[in-house]
Amino acid sequence: MTVQMFYYQGMDKKNKTMIVMSENGLTDKQELAVELMLAGMSDGDIAERARVSRKTINTWRNQNEDFRAVLAKRRKATRERHQDELSGLVSEAIGVMREAMQEGDIVTRLRAAQAVLRTSGLQASMQAEKPASREEIISEFLSEAIGEVALDLGINGAKRLPDGE
Repeated sequence: MTVQMFYYQGMDKKNKTMIVMSENGLTDKQELAVELMLAGMSDGDIAERARVSRKTINTWRNQNEDFRAVLAKRRKATRERHQDELSGLVSEAIGVMREAMQEGDIVTRLRAAQAVLRTSGLQASMQAEKPASREEIISEFLSEAIGEVALDLGINGAKRLPDGE
C-alpha cells in the first residue's frame, strides 16, 4: 500500500474549493489528470473529469515541468509493470505452442511450427539464398574483367585482388 502525503496550498476562489498539493508538487486535479492520461483517456475527457479546460490539460502536459516529470515517471513504471506481466506470459505461450505442435491436427501443428520459427528468427535464416541469374553472373564476371584491365592499364581507382579471390 502506497501512502501519499498531501499539503494544503490554499483556496480556489473561482470554484470555492480547497487546493491540495501532493508532495511531488501536483494538485489533486493534476494527479487525477495523470491517472486518466495513463488510462488512455482523451484530453477533452480528462478536462471534463478534472473540471478544468482542455487548454489547461494541454498546458500541464507540455509546459508544467512537475506534471511532465510525474507523468514520465509513472509511464515508465507502467511500462515496466507491463513488461514484467508479458515476461510472465512467455513461458505459458511457449507451453501452448508446444502442446499445439504435439497434440493438434496436422494443419494446427504446421501453423504452430511456422509461428515458432517466425518468432525465433530462424525461418528467415534457414531460407535458401536465391541463385544468381545468368545476367547477374555475366555482369559480375564482366565487372571483374574490366577491373583487371583497368589495373593493367594503370587507371586510378582500380585495385587488383590478391590471387585466389
